[in-house]
Amino acid sequence: MIEKLARFIVQKRNKIGIIFIILILISLILMPMVNINYDLSEYVPDTEKSKQGMNIVKDEFAMQGFARVMINNVTLVQAKEYKDKIQAVDGVDMVLWLDDSVDIYRPEEFISEDLLKDYYKDGSAIFEIMFDEDEYSLKTDKAIEDIQKIIPEDSNMIGSAIDTKSSREKVKTEIGRIMIILIPVVIIILILTTNSYLSPLLFIVIIGTSILLNMGTNIIFKHVSFLTYSIVAALQLAVSMDYSVFVLHEFEDEDKKDIEEAMVRTIVKSCSSICSSALTTVAGFVALVFMGFTIGKDMGLVFAKGIIFSLISVIFFMPCLILKFYPIVEKFNHKSFLPDFNKFAKYTRKISYLLIAIVILIVVPSYVAQKQNEFLYGASSFGGGEGTKVYEDEKLIVEKFGRSNPIIILVPVGDYVNEKNLANEFENLEYVKKVQSLANLVGEGIPDSFIPIDNYQKFKTDKYSRFVIYVKTSSESDAAFEAVNEIEEITQKYYGNNYEITGTIPVTMDIKNVVNKDYNIVNWISIGMVMVILLFTFKSLILPILLIVVIEGGIFINMAIPYYTGQSMMFLGYLIVSSIELGATIDYAILMTNNYLEFRKDNDKKEASDLAVSKSVPSIITSGGILVSAAYLIKFGSTMSAVSEMGELIGRGTILSMFLVIFFLPHVLVIFDKLIEKTKFENFKKGSKVK
Repeated sequence: MIEKLARFIVQKRNKIGIIFIILILISLILMPMVNINYDLSEYVPDTEKSKQGMNIVKDEFAMQGFARVMINNVTLVQAKEYKDKIQAVDGVDMVLWLDDSVDIYRPEEFISEDLLKDYYKDGSAIFEIMFDEDEYSLKTDKAIEDIQKIIPEDSNMIGSAIDTKSSREKVKTEIGRIMIILIPVVIIILILTTNSYLSPLLFIVIIGTSILLNMGTNIIFKHVSFLTYSIVAALQLAVSMDYSVFVLHEFEDEDKKDIEEAMVRTIVKSCSSICSSALTTVAGFVALVFMGFTIGKDMGLVFAKGIIFSLISVIFFMPCLILKFYPIVEKFNHKSFLPDFNKFAKYTRKISYLLIAIVILIVVPSYVAQKQNEFLYGASSFGGGEGTKVYEDEKLIVEKFGRSNPIIILVPVGDYVNEKNLANEFENLEYVKKVQSLANLVGEGIPDSFIPIDNYQKFKTDKYSRFVIYVKTSSESDAAFEAVNEIEEITQKYYGNNYEITGTIPVTMDIKNVVNKDYNIVNWISIGMVMVILLFTFKSLILPILLIVVIEGGIFINMAIPYYTGQSMMFLGYLIVSSIELGATIDYAILMTNNYLEFRKDNDKKEASDLAVSKSVPSIITSGGILVSAAYLIKFGSTMSAVSEMGELIGRGTILSMFLVIFFLPHVLVIFDKLIEKTKFENFKKGSKVK
């Protein structure tokens, strides 16, 4: 079957090449049409209370973006003038400031110090801005640009609307910058680890084709998350590059008297190996599809699709290019720049027991430590990284005025007394900065017909009355979560469970609840799927367990490092990177094990281990080096903290997996050599003699 496919590819190579060129052109046309989503709440299940509240707010009032603007070196009167200009910007719904509560034209000493410090301090004024539409709206985007033209250059802006605008501007430019740097780095690594100066260009064309096909076919989805879009190209390049390297190496080893027959044999020999390798990687990504927080589905499907396109491109398109250009590639052959690893292999075997002891001593406490990490769950983990203007602005505003986040409560319309009492209770809470509702904006007994229509529609519909509660907490902290719980308890006193709540903090609480449940599901599904693939690959019961234990050990160490260094980490990154690291780096363990089993046929176990290390290390260095380079370019090339953190986790995890596969796995295979032989499927009913 595979031989028939191989002959078909070789015979129809020109037509196949034309088809791929047409598909590339179509993908280039489709890529700009792919929608990128920046809204994390989109991925919260509809069954969660904050999502239900958000949907009702959208239907009844429309969701609104939020921003805070600090203007420095102004008097109260000048600040008032800036407020009026901001309020007049198209797209701005309301601006909350000091003059909503007091007459700012009176002397400062007659204004309550507690009230004054919330809005004006040391010559700086802070404005809370609500936009007509949500932070993902282009109208809000334009309003922010207009505000930036009004305020002085040394002003500071933060908030969900600012974060979204910043992310939108950076995503596409950062991808381009990362890829521009990554491609030359990959070419250098490939030149150093392969035998031709031109073969790296062949690899780049093949994997570049698969990346374009993946990016273009994302049009089939409603949208792709900005997190997925930010890293998929670099990771697809890094994870799947070794498929093409393996095919070319296999071709170079063939007798080329008949070049077409050589290519047929190459496809037949390499197809099963690269399919097995690709399937384990796909399995890690597919496991993400089962997350309740559906950004996992978004990322899992896009990444898995990318690996499949890489596999298809290598099997179908690469033979066409090799047969076309190999004579030219061969002219630029060079000696390998990598040293012989025979001495290295023998040396590592001499210290094998020391290495095993060190690994066990590190892995066991790491397993415990990685469960004790301090995690972030919501939008706070997606903001601008250190050194960006968004980061610095937030630091300055929080230092001077503290934090402010709006929480939205919807209650059934009609009971004015309850609404008034509820507003009063909210205002008396220590952590509440301001409450906005009709109940505390207009006097008791004033008919609805006397209320300006704009104010009325902001806070009341035929079904609901809306409260906007500004709390002096971060969007993600124990204090913030306790504040939401207390606000809900107060609301329940008046309305039971007949209310809705939403906002950044409630959404973050729901994300936390959902992804915590996701961890075990995703982890065990990814391990189970990889286990099944390894069972069919090696036809052995013990080998899949050994390989997974080795890679999971690397994951435990990787995820424990933030705990030991006192860093908080994004739980979503922890969950996703665990699956990526297992799916991508298990290939190194498969390669080492395959080589060990092959050499074990004619050698004793120690000699087989040395030969396996010597043969495997160059390929592991090539593949791992590319993935590490891609990951750390993502870390240092992205100013979005969540993207940067995922890059660091993937890069460090790959280094650890490489280390364990090269220094630890060979000795594990030697120790379990007899058990490996006995647990082969073919030996269940018969004894086996081991050399």
